[in-house]
Amino acid sequence: MATRRVTFRLYPTKQLEQKLYYHRRLHKELYNAAVYNRFTQYQKFGHSVEYFEQQNCLPAFKEVWPEYKELGSHAIQATLKRVDYAFQRWFKKLSKKPRYKSIRHYSGWTYPDKQSWRCHSIGDNGYLELDKIGSIQGRNVETRPSTQ
Repeated sequence: MATRRVTFRLYPTKQLEQKLYYHRRLHKELYNAAVYNRFTQYQKFGHSVEYFEQQNCLPAFKEVWPEYKELGSHAIQATLKRVDYAFQRWFKKLSKKPRYKSIRHYSGWTYPDKQSWRCHSIGDNGYLELDKIGSIQGRNVETRPSTQ
């Protein structure tokens, strides 16, 4: 399957902007919790945590922290995949040790599947519809053919 990146210039309302910031903050906190989990499990117990182990803990995680039920499951899994990728690069000595992120240095999150977002274009302008967030007006929003 081909990977593609689509970038849009969005113009959210104040309410949507707050919702986007809240979702970004939740993803940042999940990222930091996953990094902390991996470091402490190894330091205290000598156990190396893998991606699938963290992914399988997500249902229990959502029961303890119900605010994460607002986020899409695939987006949460993509955040954990981002942590796994950072650790893989560190183990291969391609980058430095994974660090905790501040909201300032956590740029956004990923929707790995096409079902989580849709584009509605009207010429050069249009709307980007995100699951569990809503429709956001944008510029250069175009419906692009799938590259699969």
